[in-house]
Amino acid sequence: MKRLILVVAAMVGGVMLWADTIVPGEMGIRYYLPRTVVKLVVEYTETQFVPGKYAHWADKLLGIEYAIQEDSTAYQMDDVRLAVGAMPDTSRVYYVYPQAGMQTQWLSLTKDGILYGYNVSNQAQTPRKRRSVKDTVTTQSPASTLEETIKSEDEEQQAKSVAKQIYQLRDNRIYLLSGDAENAPADGISMKAILEEIDRQERALVALFTGKQTSKKVHREYRIDPTMAMDSVVALTIGEDSIRLRIVPERMTEVQPVVDKKAKKQKDAPTPSQIYYNLPGTAHITITSDRLGELLEEYLPVAQLGVSVPLSQDLFNNAGERVRIRFDENTGNILSIRRQ
Repeated sequence: MKRLILVVAAMVGGVMLWADTIVPGEMGIRYYLPRTVVKLVVEYTETQFVPGKYAHWADKLLGIEYAIQEDSTAYQMDDVRLAVGAMPDTSRVYYVYPQAGMQTQWLSLTKDGILYGYNVSNQAQTPRKRRSVKDTVTTQSPASTLEETIKSEDEEQQAKSVAKQIYQLRDNRIYLLSGDAENAPADGISMKAILEEIDRQERALVALFTGKQTSKKVHREYRIDPTMAMDSVVALTIGEDSIRLRIVPERMTEVQPVVDKKAKKQKDAPTPSQIYYNLPGTAHITITSDRLGELLEEYLPVAQLGVSVPLSQDLFNNAGERVRIRFDENTGNILSIRRQ
């Protein structure tokens, strides 16, 4: 963010001189009203299922009924939301020029030149950064590293040999835990290491029957024009599911400029150049899924669906007070008016 002070300044040898009151001249401050930007953000988990080499014999040899039998992909919706931001509306650019006798005033602008404050010295709040969602892969059933030890050419015999190794590993675990194993480790640390290795080998061999599943998080975005009427437009396709978008823009119909009723009218009170704010319109946005139904429904304020309105001069009629105004960076509307 940056603050721009509306004063007459002279640059001499790199030194800036500030004046207490503004002298009329050609200098002016340019600012923009915002243009609302909307994104549809969809986050989901994609899981791929791959059958094990010996899936056909999983039930017969190990009694496993849930083994994966064919390649498939499943999708789980994690989050659907609308991300709202703003950019300068180049069709609505305004200038503020100094006037005789006017006290120094501040116009606070974003780095893009959008007006967010009048006589507001502190910077506008910066939206918190969302952590980027990176694809992460987790494999629940590790591939066997012992498959190379199976030498039989017949696949069913290979499956029986692997099943035999699984049962042997389970027996070894029982012997160790019951204290019946010969040459059992004398200390707990060694015992733990051996049991963990037995578990690892068993999981790897069982995966040859049950198969494996690999999951990753997916982050996708779709830019939305909130001023364009849309009816059930497919925004994203996730597997066999379609995410549809419906937008109904609604414009402002009545314009009532903000007036400070407590302000005392004084003929000698200095007034600033005309400053414009924005009364936003509204867009009704609905997000649906062919598979899950309605996912999201929101009424969003949209700056470019509204109208530009000048601040009432009644706000500046108290010569002994300074009015402070905070504007919404995304819509251009007034957030607060204070006097000091």
